[in-house]
Amino acid sequence: MILRIGVGVEKSCTHTFDCSNCHTPISFDLKTNGPATGWPEPRENLEIIPRDDSVNVVINLHPAFAFKADEYHSLTAFASMEHMDLVGNKLRLVSGRQLQDFSTQFAVPETPLVWSIVRSVMTLALKADPGNILSKQIAAYETARRKFKQDFTCATSFKAIASFFDDIFYPAIGALRSPLRAYVRQMAQTHPEEMRRLRDYYRSDIQAAALERYLAIFNDYFRLFDQFQQVLTHVRIGRDDVDDLVVGSKRFDEIKLYYGQAYETLTSSYTTLACLNNIAAGRPFDQFKSMTLNKYISDVDKAKRSNPFANEPILSAFAQFENSSLRNGSHHASIWREGDLIKFRSGGSGATKDIAYSRYMHICNGITIAIAALVVVELEFFSSIALDQTI
Repeated sequence: MILRIGVGVEKSCTHTFDCSNCHTPISFDLKTNGPATGWPEPRENLEIIPRDDSVNVVINLHPAFAFKADEYHSLTAFASMEHMDLVGNKLRLVSGRQLQDFSTQFAVPETPLVWSIVRSVMTLALKADPGNILSKQIAAYETARRKFKQDFTCATSFKAIASFFDDIFYPAIGALRSPLRAYVRQMAQTHPEEMRRLRDYYRSDIQAAALERYLAIFNDYFRLFDQFQQVLTHVRIGRDDVDDLVVGSKRFDEIKLYYGQAYETLTSSYTTLACLNNIAAGRPFDQFKSMTLNKYISDVDKAKRSNPFANEPILSAFAQFENSSLRNGSHHASIWREGDLIKFRSGGSGATKDIAYSRYMHICNGITIAIAALVVVELEFFSSIALDQTI
């Protein structure tokens, strides 16, 4: 077997794939100390041998790219070039600068490490910095980003949080965040008293529990980032043609429950969107058309929690990756993999459904971006972070 492995921007990336003959999982780490060098270190069921020209089974792997079916076993597939074709017109290059590192323009190197710093900043800021170390963590974030982006600056908690999620998930996160920011600002101008009441309610009744949910789901996501990153580009640039893609590295046992957890996180946070919709309709933030906020939170099924704002495009956009049937399978572990298909039981009749493995990961990425966009808006307009929120 010949492995053709894209190096990517991380110092280490774990790849796991099926043997093409016996379907036994094969696993190794790709180590690198720069974009021009890389070497594999076996983990499971793999032995590295001298080149043998009689071997003609090719497997292509890349940390940030999934392959078309006819390219997965091709000696002439070049994932990095195809990836550049996808993102070339999305890169935020600095005008007038001659030499720029394209490899880090659409990625944040050392993502799990950087997330651990951002997590600390978020926690400390929302808990009023009990140990008086928030400024040190903001400085640590700036230092981590400057390793690959020399002109990066960061002076506030909000910029640390917002710039991280923006750089990981742009432009898709902006397509959700920017309209919602404008919507919130409009509500603040037209209904200032209700928006003040909503802010006070958020801080007293929502913030603490929401923080725990957000941190838990992002901890899982960035722990598994080397898996999800393989199809992240498509959802970021708004491409939905993922069903025919082959994901090279598959550690399904580690990600099979992720969608259910992300679904629970997002739908639990629909309270903010639903309350904004109430205000836009001219009602108190806690009064729905036919029920109270307490009833909405306590009695409405998660699959129906986006219904109150289904006719408001800016708000309903956050629900575009909702799939209650997939949630039931993922949340209750009634989900399994067969090759490049994910099969799951949806509840109700117990009928078995299936989707492409690449589609499952695409949906996981999409719902995570929706959560991130909502988090950033909530922090900016409703949370107890008292700082300059300019980014």
